[in-house]
Amino acid sequence: MKNKGLYSKELIDKIADKGTLEGIKEVPVDIKKIFVTAHEIEPIWHIKMQAAFQKYTDNAVSKTVNFKNSATVEDVKTVYLLAYRLGCKGVTIYRDGSREGQVINIGKDKKLR
Repeated sequence: MKNKGLYSKELIDKIADKGTLEGIKEVPVDIKKIFVTAHEIEPIWHIKMQAAFQKYTDNAVSKTVNFKNSATVEDVKTVYLLAYRLGCKGVTIYRDGSREGQVINIGKDKKLR
């Protein structure tokens, strides 16, 4: 951000408050494409990335798939079946807001829809 002349305390505070670059017009698209959060990656891509590593690893590669709060039972089933078909050995899912206390919170809203 500094190299591109975009850095400011106000912008950093705005990003911290929101918890993502999504929807912040001051940040160019090329930067937004690089700095995504786990919640911005579609669940099937979490599995596809894990499978790519698992293919070359004898031990289990463990991965948590982050789901939005609106995820359904069918969404979870789809991810587990894909993980099985692709040979993943260690998959965990986490549905945002499913527990009273959680390690990762996104911005001030704290719940992904």
